[in-house]
Amino acid sequence: MLLEFTIKNYLSFANEVCFSMVAANTVKENENDGDSLQNVWKSEDGKQRLLKAAAIYGPNGSGKSSLIIGMADYRTMILSSFKDEDVVRGISRKFFRFSSESCKEPVSMQMIFMINQIRYRLGFQLHEGKVVTEWLYMIAPDSMRESYCYKRIGDKITINTRTFKGASGLPQKTRDDSLFISTCAQYNVSISQEIKNWFNESFNILSGLDDTLHYTAGVFMSDENIRKNILSIMNIVDNNIKSIDVTDTPVDSSVVPTGQISVLTEILNKIKTKDNNAELRKIEVSTLHDVYADEEITGKAKLLLGDESLGTIRLFSLLGPWFDTLKKGGTIIIDEFGASLHTQLSIELLKLFYNLYNPHCAQLIFSTHDTNILRKELLRRDQVWFTEKDSHGVSDLYSLVEYKINQATSVRNDASFGKDYLTGRYGAIPYFGNIEKFIRDYGKEE
Repeated sequence: MLLEFTIKNYLSFANEVCFSMVAANTVKENENDGDSLQNVWKSEDGKQRLLKAAAIYGPNGSGKSSLIIGMADYRTMILSSFKDEDVVRGISRKFFRFSSESCKEPVSMQMIFMINQIRYRLGFQLHEGKVVTEWLYMIAPDSMRESYCYKRIGDKITINTRTFKGASGLPQKTRDDSLFISTCAQYNVSISQEIKNWFNESFNILSGLDDTLHYTAGVFMSDENIRKNILSIMNIVDNNIKSIDVTDTPVDSSVVPTGQISVLTEILNKIKTKDNNAELRKIEVSTLHDVYADEEITGKAKLLLGDESLGTIRLFSLLGPWFDTLKKGGTIIIDEFGASLHTQLSIELLKLFYNLYNPHCAQLIFSTHDTNILRKELLRRDQVWFTEKDSHGVSDLYSLVEYKINQATSVRNDASFGKDYLTGRYGAIPYFGNIEKFIRDYGKEE
C-alpha cells in the first residue's frame, strides 16, 4: 500500500511536493463501519488509516502527468537500475529546466509504502548519471520506532546488519549508476526481493492503452473469477455483447513484417511463465453478438474487438488490471482515467474500490478532467489533489483538505466541489488569456 510519494527538482516540480494516501485526521466522512461503501481502509489496531482512492485535477500542462511519470521512474529505478546502466542517466537528466540553478541540484525521490504490515521509507537522489545518496528505513509491525536498513552517501554505504541481513559485501558490487536496493535484490537479499516483487506485481501504472489489452486478455483466459467479472461489466455497459472470445496462438516471427512484431506482443506468455525469452504469440479478442431474423435469435456473430467503439476497447483493456488489483491488493495508477468512458461508468468503477470486498486495501490513483466525479459523496477532501503551474513554469501540488480559500478559510465538507472548482475557487484551472478575441477574429484575415 502506498502512503506517500515525494519529489523535488523533477520535470516541472522544482520545489519539493508530497502526495499522500494517508487519511487526514480532520476528515471523517465516508468511513463509517456500517456503510456499504467506505473510502478509507483501517488497520486492525485502528492506528493506520489509508485512502482507497485519490484523484488529481488540474489544467493541461500543470504537472498531473509529471507526477505519475515520476512514480513510474521511481518504480523503474528499483526494478531495472541494476541491469540497465541508462536508467539512472536518463532520470537524472529530468531536472527542472527553467532555472539556472536546478541543473546543479540532484533529482530527489522518496516513497513510503507498506508491505505485509511493514512500513518502508525508501529514497534516493540522482545527479549527472550517478546515485549520490540513497536510504531505506523501516518500521516493524510491533514497533513504533523507525530503524534504518542502510544509508548511502556517494560510494559509501552503511548497513544496519540487525535489520538488513544478507547484504554483506554488496556495497563493493554496487555501481554508482545503480541503486543499492536493486543490487541487493539481484543477490537475493530478502527485504530487497520483497520490495522489488511488490513494485513489479502490485504497483502498476497505466497510460493510454499501453499493453493492457493483452494483459486483460491474459487474465481473462487464466482467471475464471476475473473472466466472469469482465463479462458482467461488458454486458452491463453494452447488453448487445453476449460473450467475449479470446484466442492465443503462436506466431512464426520470421514471417511477420517488422513493423507488426511489436503488435504481436509477448505479454500473455510472460504473464504465464515470467520468461523474458517467451515465444511470440498472437492474441485475438472478439465479441459475440446475437443475430436476428425478425424478432428471433438465429445465431451468433463474431466481431473483432478492434471494430467495436473506442470506449468499448478502452473498457475491456482497463478491466484486467482493474480486477486483478482488486483481487490481489496493491496500487494502480491511471493517467487520464475516464478517457472515452461515460462519467457514470467511471463513477461505478470507482465505487468497486470502496466496496467492503476490498480487504487488501487495493488503491486507485488517477488523473482526470472529469469534474462530474468531483463530488463529496465520491471523494473526501483529502482524496482530491490539484496541480497548478506558476508563471515561471513551476508546478505545485496540494490537496483540497489543506487548501485555504482567500488564504484563511478551509474548504467545508459540504461544499460543491465540482462547481466551486470550475469557478476557480480552488485554483488549478486553465487560463486561456484573451481567447474570446481569438475566437472573434478567427478567419477574418482569410
